[in-house]
Order: sequence, then C-alpha cells, then structure tokens
Amino acid sequence: MQPHKVRFRQHDGGRIATLQSCLRTDDIDLVGDSTHLTYFEMLGNFSFGNYDYAESVDLWHSIVLDLKLPVTSVHVHPDRLDHARLWTTLGYRIVPDNDCTWSDGGIGGHCCELYCGDVEVGNLVNPDGGSTDVGFGWDRLLQVVEAKEAVTQTSLFRRDLHPILADHERAIMGLRDNGIEPGNRGRPYVCRRLLRRMLRLIESEKFIFDDWLDAERLLRERVLAQSRRMWRKHHAKPPEWWWDTMGVLPEEIDLIARE
Repeated sequence: MQPHKVRFRQHDGGRIATLQSCLRTDDIDLVGDSTHLTYFEMLGNFSFGNYDYAESVDLWHSIVLDLKLPVTSVHVHPDRLDHARLWTTLGYRIVPDNDCTWSDGGIGGHCCELYCGDVEVGNLVNPDGGSTDVGFGWDRLLQVVEAKEAVTQTSLFRRDLHPILADHERAIMGLRDNGIEPGNRGRPYVCRRLLRRMLRLIESEKFIFDDWLDAERLLRERVLAQSRRMWRKHHAKPPEWWWDTMGVLPEEIDLIARE
C-alpha cells in the first residue's frame, strides 16, 4: 500500500491487485501461537476512487463463498452503521468495535475486519471515504481453508519443525531471496536476530542456510563469552548499548542476567 498513498489522495480512478511479502518483528514474542508470524503474505485489492465500499463488500462476500470460509463475525466501527447494514443484508453477524479505524501517513478511514472464529483473515479499509483497500492474509486464509489449529501447521511450512523454527526458516528464506544477509543494522539485523533465535531451538535439523547458522553460532559463542565477563561492570547498561557495543541481542542479555 505504501507506494500508492498519493493515489488514494488523488482518486485517479485506477484499480490494482497485489501480492506483498511482509516481515514484521513487533510481536515476535507471540510467534509460535496459532496465528502470529514474522513473515507473511498479504493479498490486496485497491480502488482509487473507482468503486465504492458496497462493491468492496460484494468482493469480500464472493471470496467467502468461493473459498467456503466459515466467517463467524465482521467487526465494524459503531459510527458506521451504514457499513454494518451492508454486511447484515448478506447474513453476517456484526460486532461493534471502536478499534476499527485506520490511519497511515495522513490517509485514514474506518475499516472492518472479518473473523473465522478467533482468526482474523482480512479487512476492508475505507480511506478518505472514496477509495477502498481490501486486504487478505494469505497465510491465515490457508489456515482456515485447510482447517488447521495453527498457521504453522499449513502446507506452507515444514511439519517436522518447532513452530518458531518453521516461521523463522520461512522468514530467513524470504530475506535471502531478496539479497539480504545477516548484519548489524536495518534488515540485515532482522536476519541476524532470527538466526540467533533459531540457534536456541535447533537440535539436529538441517536448513538451506546452514552456512549462515554455523557462522552465527561461532559469533554468538564469542560475543556471549565476552559479554558474561563484562556483565558485572556494565549490568546497568540498556539493551541498546549491549547491541551497539557487543552485538548481543536483547533476549540474550536477558539470559545472561538470569544466570
């Protein structure tokens, strides 16, 4: 969506469909539960003033019917009863939700969210009133279609891995395919952090990027040994200092602190 913000403002009459790979670590500690991932794919359908909210609802409804999705509820902001009526006419149960608003970079609007049980499978955003942003979580859609209790149990992931390893393997492969290697800043830092997290769980599993894991294992052992020697003197330093100075991740400092 980010490259198209200006088109939402201009209402240029265009329509596009997208498949976007996303990597997010804000809720990395939740990865391993039934729905959270660091790497996921979003299917998007955008209208820049070309068709209205009602037509977007019809699009969502056709997807629900085609995939036989067991939608249990649609969350809608209480101020948008006109939106709620469109869904109830089609037979959906409405849940009023004050959090169904969206804003990003000066573009904002109300949104609705579709749930299959406890799994949010997608949303419909109405930025600036005259445009629509229809989003589907590909990974979660597949979880519902394949009737799996957890998203890492779907055919997108290796079944022989711990859920966190399965997620991180797919995320690192996505980074690797985009030419991103382990490092200390930006996206390379994300890659390094995922590798370090994998090292805490790996037993005898094999991966395409075992060379990265071997190099990271040696580096981790060296910096952790140094950090343990420095802990007594510098234990009050913030996690940012430990990363900038020693290359030690926040979760690794937590482990040292508990030793």
